[in-house]
Amino acid sequence: MKSKLLIFLTLVVLGSLVLAGCGGAEAPAPAEEPEEEAAEAPAEEAEEEMEEEAEEAAPGEWSLAEAAAPWEGETLHLIGEALPPLEALEELKGEFEDATGVEVVIEGLGHEEALEKVTLDFAGQTGVYDLVLQPHRALGKFVEAGWVQPIDKFYNDPALRNPDFSFEDDLLSELWFRETNTYHDEVYGLPFHFISMYLWYRYDWFEHPDEMAAFEEEYGYELPSPPVTWEEYSDTAEFFTRPAGETLAGEVLEQDVYGHAWGAARHVTSWYDYINVLYSFGGREIYLPDNRGDSYGPIGINSEEAVDAMNYIISTLPYSPPGTLTYTWDEKQAASQTGLVAMAIQWDDATFAVEDPSQSEVSGKIAYSGVPIGEEKIVQIEGWNYHIPTSSKKPELAWLFIQWAMGKDVQIAQMKKGGESALRPTYEDPEVAQIPYAATGVYLKTGGEWVLSTREHGDPTGVGVPRRYLEAVNPATGDTSVTLVSKPTFPEEEVITEAMVLGVNIALREEVPAQEALDDVAAEFERILPSTGG
Repeated sequence: MKSKLLIFLTLVVLGSLVLAGCGGAEAPAPAEEPEEEAAEAPAEEAEEEMEEEAEEAAPGEWSLAEAAAPWEGETLHLIGEALPPLEALEELKGEFEDATGVEVVIEGLGHEEALEKVTLDFAGQTGVYDLVLQPHRALGKFVEAGWVQPIDKFYNDPALRNPDFSFEDDLLSELWFRETNTYHDEVYGLPFHFISMYLWYRYDWFEHPDEMAAFEEEYGYELPSPPVTWEEYSDTAEFFTRPAGETLAGEVLEQDVYGHAWGAARHVTSWYDYINVLYSFGGREIYLPDNRGDSYGPIGINSEEAVDAMNYIISTLPYSPPGTLTYTWDEKQAASQTGLVAMAIQWDDATFAVEDPSQSEVSGKIAYSGVPIGEEKIVQIEGWNYHIPTSSKKPELAWLFIQWAMGKDVQIAQMKKGGESALRPTYEDPEVAQIPYAATGVYLKTGGEWVLSTREHGDPTGVGVPRRYLEAVNPATGDTSVTLVSKPTFPEEEVITEAMVLGVNIALREEVPAQEALDDVAAEFERILPSTGG
């Protein structure tokens, strides 16, 4: 008999095929905003509830303490990316430690360092890490090398599986889960988070009366808050670029201010930033069959859309800070936090830091919208996942930690401290729903189906999906839905991404014309990939 997990995955595949055939259907009606509810207990009380639930269950009932008893006094080693979601897990891990008697050591590193260290551990089969958090794009390489384990044997083991634990019906998006946690229809992980990129913008500047009047006088149309097309994006980037001494939103500037920040370093940042524009222009680096990252398809990296996307980015660089050609996402974030820029397209797992007043000068002054629209209204699929290595010395314990971390109370507590949950019940918590960036993330990851709240022009906070973006039409579908775009996860992904990073950086530096740089990348793709799908 097939396990529940495999049945669920079959439904995911069938469902995505049905959706692929319904691209022109009318947009689903946005879900109604949740009614007012009594505020839940603050984070401290929620953590106390987690402690109570972690206590040993009555005889005959499954309990975490009993399941983890064989490892009491031992240590579980985990590695991931040092960003707010992992920092939140670090704060919460004590609940698991108290329940099990297991010490949890979490190692947080930069994006590339975390990838490199895990790859070295896997290649040497040294078993340093019992559990790893890794970006989904590495999944094909991990699976084909035999480095990570399918999770069904843990999920279906009654000694390890909490009978109250399930996730299949709670995912924000089955397509997102398929792309981030499965490979050729087998589940190899569970989501640490679903993440993507969207527009951070200074609504206090965009909606200031003086700025609105000045923009309309100069550009002949109302200052768009937020900009929802690339033409609006470049116009507003130009408009807000000003030297020190000029006035902005009623205040004399003490420093130069720029319209936007862009990641243009020879770093994976430049690839991620570029494909936002590429996808929205209607292009793809590879046209993946059925929008599946584990499939090969025709090369598109040197298409007309790809070249136009690159040239568009180059045209906006004069409105970004000096040093942009060395910017990674860290510098982009710092530019936003210090009030240096009016907007930036950034990762949602970094938004907690820009809203934290102890880290940011602009806390409470930013609102969140989608990537501007060209030929498509898009969001790129991304996620970091829990994986159990084949070299793990404590795979069963690793599973127990994953199961605990994906529990409802832990997910809610983690979200309040900087997490990015992949599960719907997390966002049903009224405090989570009021996190300024939560609604936009949910809206995008559900393809425009779920609207937690709407932000109107002139609202005093940044909470909610901006109505301008909410009502913006997706030219590819004719409705207001958002196209979820998959990225390659096949084993050669790492090498083609390196080729793209180099090509994008060369083009942004204008060392050669965009077409030439991307033709060279396409040639490298041809050399690397076993098939291009014709």
